[in-house]
Amino acid sequence: MRLPGSRLTCDGVGATIVPVKEAAHRTVLEAIRASGFFANLSEDDLRLIRPAAKRISQPRNTVVFHEGEPCHGFYIVESGAIKLYKESADAREHVLHVALPGDCFGEAALFLGTGYPASASAVKDSSLILLRKNEFLEILRRNSGVAFSLMASMAAWAHRLVQSIELLTLKDAGSRFAAYILSKTPPNARNGTVVDLGITKQVLASHLGITGETLSRLLARFEADGVITVQGRTIKLDSVEKLEELAESGRA
Repeated sequence: MRLPGSRLTCDGVGATIVPVKEAAHRTVLEAIRASGFFANLSEDDLRLIRPAAKRISQPRNTVVFHEGEPCHGFYIVESGAIKLYKESADAREHVLHVALPGDCFGEAALFLGTGYPASASAVKDSSLILLRKNEFLEILRRNSGVAFSLMASMAAWAHRLVQSIELLTLKDAGSRFAAYILSKTPPNARNGTVVDLGITKQVLASHLGITGETLSRLLARFEADGVITVQGRTIKLDSVEKLEELAESGRA
């Protein structure tokens, strides 16, 4: 339930601050801990950062921030999905990336001291953790140990992004799509497991760097080859072994 006066004017467009006691399933500290961006920080370090964080409820199709807007902090996706995009002169939208649970976005603007380089909006109802700029930077200034640990985490995070770029450039569309499906499955998934794609097919296509038409063809091909069964926004795994092979080779 929204509290009176809880609409944000500087921390997000159309967002609602959600008190910790009303959080759905875990604390803000647990949400920070779950992000790979903070993987190298100790429990004590995370507790030092916690006062700079607050949870925000971001309804579907609302804007988190606009390109060029002064940076007020960076975000962790706790649940849902956030698309980062630019608009061309003719108002066409170009999706650059889709941030999923555990991902961060907006951190570059925080450390570079610039405005946000792209716009961000929710593609589904989302829960975000905002690390407020001034408080977060002050924590780093006062705690050099936290700053150095964060540098190590950022290096690991950059390595992960490089791997993502390699996935987009070195593997074909079939490999990318198969790898995405596997990334959404639980460990030791078996045939018959149902996977929620998490985002619309249009946004997923942008996330994978392919067209919507290509994604539709892949869905049809994977289904015809007995790899998956498409059930709306969910997918039933008919052959985990074939899916793993596709993630490696891209060929059915």
